Amino acid sequence: MPGQTRTKQQLAAEVMASIIRLNKERIRANGAYLRPHDLTTQQVWLLAELPKEGGAPIGSLADVMQCHSSNVTGMVDRLENRGLVTRQSDPGDRRVKLVALTPTGQALRGKLMEIARRPPEALIERLDAEQLQTLCELLGKACAGLESPPAEASAKPQKGAPADRHPSGEPGGGAPADRQLKA
Repeated sequence: MPGQTRTKQQLAAEVMASIIRLNKERIRANGAYLRPHDLTTQQVWLLAELPKEGGAPIGSLADVMQCHSSNVTGMVDRLENRGLVTRQSDPGDRRVKLVALTPTGQALRGKLMEIARRPPEALIERLDAEQLQTLCELLGKACAGLESPPAEASAKPQKGAPADRHPSGEPGGGAPADRQLKA
């Protein structure tokens, strides 16, 4: 748009469009590394949302994942059958079941998050270290006061509050509920 002055809203929309494009490229590139684990994008997200210790109620997971609790229940069933999560009674309310990571689930989540957080090559190839530093500072400023990212969150989550975010950093990660990862 040479010669045209863009509004702050238009510029912000262009920034978001670029972030979404980079995220889609990251998901595409990392899919080959995630695929051998035979998990859907939503299942990876669910694992990422569980606190490292304790558990989270299915209703809270459904809220964070922006889907119906019956979808989360189905995902939990499949993850539980694979030995990645367990259901536990909530000590404060016997009617509530908490979903918690098993040691196997904890170990796999660590591997999955490492893979899922790899930056797209375009980001590394097209920006030098100084530009990346500036971008990091600007995005950090834009994200100030928002939910903490999982690895850096130091405070213990509240009971039932997921400790981590979806590996893509955006709701849904660009994939419909329970869809297989595709390259």
